[in-house]
Amino acid sequence: MTIIEPPELTEIRAWWKRGISVCDHSRAFTIAGSRCDQTMPRGMDNPYWEIVRNLPSIKTDWYGVTPYSRPDQLSVGHRGRLTKRFSWSIPSPGDVAWLEQILDGRGVVEIGAGAGYWAWQARQARIDVVAYEPQEPADNHDVHGRVYTELRRGGHEAAALHPDRALLICWPTNDAPWASEALAAYAGDTLIYIGEGPGGCCADDGFFEKIDGGWTEVDASTHHVSWWGVHCGMTAYRRG
Repeated sequence: MTIIEPPELTEIRAWWKRGISVCDHSRAFTIAGSRCDQTMPRGMDNPYWEIVRNLPSIKTDWYGVTPYSRPDQLSVGHRGRLTKRFSWSIPSPGDVAWLEQILDGRGVVEIGAGAGYWAWQARQARIDVVAYEPQEPADNHDVHGRVYTELRRGGHEAAALHPDRALLICWPTNDAPWASEALAAYAGDTLIYIGEGPGGCCADDGFFEKIDGGWTEVDASTHHVSWWGVHCGMTAYRRG
């Protein structure tokens, strides 16, 4: 397949040539080419990751390496632009490989899929994905009308239709009940959650109370890269 380079990379490379420091005056580095890099498998397309791995990043105490959301004089580094174009959470190649390993041939149902970016990445890895999003693309201001893969129209109640699949929930709306309702409707035994924990900017208290009351963490992706100041993780849970 032909991979088209995101036009944002032109701006990023020009920024590096100017040699400008990031806003806290520490010298940043690119994930690309560093020991922290994750290269794409041949034939897969992940334009979000290609942009992120070339942005200025720094090492932090929380998640190892985080890209800056708004370095000086680099408009593409504004996190809001990229999250709305692609996904609120960054899918790295290592995340997709970890998901494939956790599922071990099992399918996954994603509730609240947005533009379908995570579903698209998973399908490229030959993971069997059924992805639901309640809003039409034209009505969803978070995705600006974009769709990356086939989506089914449906909300939290669709989780009840797929007890044989793992449930995937990525960056559920802050203080909204739909993630909690999806987890309550789901009768299967595996949850993959991507987002911030209690007290962060994802889901409502009921969602995390349900996890604490009936689920056990079994693994987490060590390859997940989160934006500066955003404590996002990718975690697998089993019921019980």
